[in-house]
Amino acid sequence: MVSLPIGHRIRAQRKAKGMTQTALAQVLGISVSYINLIEHDKRSIGGALLNRLTEALDLDVATLDGAQERRMLDALEQIAADPGISDPQLHPESARDLIARHEPWAKTLVAMRQANSRDQSLIAALSDRLNHDPLLNSSVHDMLSSAAAIRSVADIYAETPDLDTAQRQRFDVILQEEATRLSNVAQTLASVFEQSDPHVSGLTAAEEVDDFLYARTNHFPALEAFVEMLDLENVGVAALADRLTGKHGVKIRRIPATRMPGNTMRTSAFDAATKTLSIAEGVPSSTERFEIARKIVLIEAAEVIDAEIADASELASDTGRERARRALAAYAAAAILMPYETFFETTEAMRYDIDALAVTFGTSPEQLCHRFTTLRRPGAEGVPFAMLRANAAGYLTKRFPLPRLPMPRFGGACPLWAVYGAMQTPDLRVSQVAEFPNKDRFFFIARATRPVASAHGRTRPSYALMLACEIIHADRLVYSDGLDLSASSIAHPVGSTCLLCTRTTCAHRQEASIRMRAE
Repeated sequence: MVSLPIGHRIRAQRKAKGMTQTALAQVLGISVSYINLIEHDKRSIGGALLNRLTEALDLDVATLDGAQERRMLDALEQIAADPGISDPQLHPESARDLIARHEPWAKTLVAMRQANSRDQSLIAALSDRLNHDPLLNSSVHDMLSSAAAIRSVADIYAETPDLDTAQRQRFDVILQEEATRLSNVAQTLASVFEQSDPHVSGLTAAEEVDDFLYARTNHFPALEAFVEMLDLENVGVAALADRLTGKHGVKIRRIPATRMPGNTMRTSAFDAATKTLSIAEGVPSSTERFEIARKIVLIEAAEVIDAEIADASELASDTGRERARRALAAYAAAAILMPYETFFETTEAMRYDIDALAVTFGTSPEQLCHRFTTLRRPGAEGVPFAMLRANAAGYLTKRFPLPRLPMPRFGGACPLWAVYGAMQTPDLRVSQVAEFPNKDRFFFIARATRPVASAHGRTRPSYALMLACEIIHADRLVYSDGLDLSASSIAHPVGSTCLLCTRTTCAHRQEASIRMRAE
């Protein structure tokens, strides 16, 4: 990772306030030459100087923390890492310069890339459907057969004008039957495409939601306030079910997972026509509570959720907005089960002990980890966590990054991350002090789950969860007890992905780094 270009923001704000470098230097108590170095990204700032600078220029600290630039730099690096581009002249340092000098162009390039990804996903999905959809395959075959039959009759009429009446009547019947058949097939195809969702869900929709959550540090005060306004004293399964049924007339039924509509891996499904929430039999009580709470939120907090989505420029597609709606509903459901103030105080007292907190709040480890990432209330901030979930193939199926720890947007991460080591020992918590090539250190905590028992022939997926925080916060976690967290301690050398890692001697490298190619 390279240094971040924030000097242009300082320079622009200084000029907007009509201040010279000399005047700003006097206010801050530093030299003019030092101001010049800061504005040209030759010196980093932090601590008391950062606070004085934000006060002098009337800026929010978040404007100068580099989070926006780091996110954009990560996106540009992902573009450069695309095998279809593979230009050795695309060095990460030039991406930093592009952001510093021409930020609007950098934003436009990233937006164009996202639009292109959406188009490619749509093309791939439609191509796959045309090749594999049995209805389309049979319909196309029927159309070709009818067209061939009609063409044959037309050729006979053209080449044999003196057909007798009986022959002509027979061919007329064939012509009418094939024309009717062709018309019916065409109507069937038209009906299929009219009922199809024009938006194809793909990686880009997930990226939109990632950007949406990241821009708001995964903290939504309006939803927190709404949940507190509900003032729910009892959040047990029975109490939540009574609220959903008594207040909203929604019936709850438990059905075998094999009868779950659409996807037998789902834990719940809602039928709007009958106002019935179906929950799979055998799911843990934590899952049952969560599903009921989420349905309550989708009904009662619909306006609050819609307001959050309406103001989100990151959500460019209907699929992205729908995914964001589900994410916000899950956020609020977690807030119901783990109210902010109580959860924050208990979490700090228990030092983020996931197993103990799961018993205290009656939730699953994944629900807890999600809630950890939302503790961003000013004056009551939890440990800033990144979170990811990886499947058995190593792909990241959920991710929430930190400013200094971007998550790969495609495929998997570095195979040396704790999340992959945890896959080898399910149910055993793995702690790791990880050091990146730029010497940034993070504390990783990971654990894999065992596949949940399911019906014969249906295997529920296994996955691993990982939390990550900067090393300065590790002593707040029970999992760091007994570990040497000092700067001189031995750490596990890791990277982000092979394409972006500069470690030349890594035995786990699968592909060349674009940074090493550029150098």
